[in-house]
Amino acid sequence: RLESGLAVLPPDEAAPSYDCRRSFAFSTFTGLYIGGVCTPLYSLYPRIAASLFRSPSPNVSGAVATLCDNFVHVPFLYLPAFYLGTGALRGESSAEMADGLRRNWAMSVASCLSFWLPAQFVIFSMVPAAYRVRCVASCDFVWNVALSFIAHRREPISDAPPAMMQADS
Repeated sequence: RLESGLAVLPPDEAAPSYDCRRSFAFSTFTGLYIGGVCTPLYSLYPRIAASLFRSPSPNVSGAVATLCDNFVHVPFLYLPAFYLGTGALRGESSAEMADGLRRNWAMSVASCLSFWLPAQFVIFSMVPAAYRVRCVASCDFVWNVALSFIAHRREPISDAPPAMMQADS
């Protein structure tokens, strides 16, 4: 319920505790991944666009980068690295990490596409190359909140499209 604009829990519900290990895992993974993987990877995207198109415009180059990132990099490199990396940093077993990836992969990819397709098109087509990783890192904070929710939800999201609900089964 709301009182004076602040959310107040009913008296019989305890406030959720702050999970230091989860926060450590997310922040460590994000810092290492953005600095160690995204920085060199994003420098390849303009070269891919130039190899596909003679002299690509910023919008064409941005579209190529966005498509490469969202349909190749994220589903097959980033998301496995995310679930396995954050799981390892939280002390999960390999079976728990693999199960989390399997259960959440489809929902994570769908969420990624809905958030990152428009964000990255703007970033890759309008932001100077020197500032792209910084822009992605800023957007990544919002994305990590969403991904954290998906990865740690207690029950399946019932509002998900039927195809996603089947994928989680």
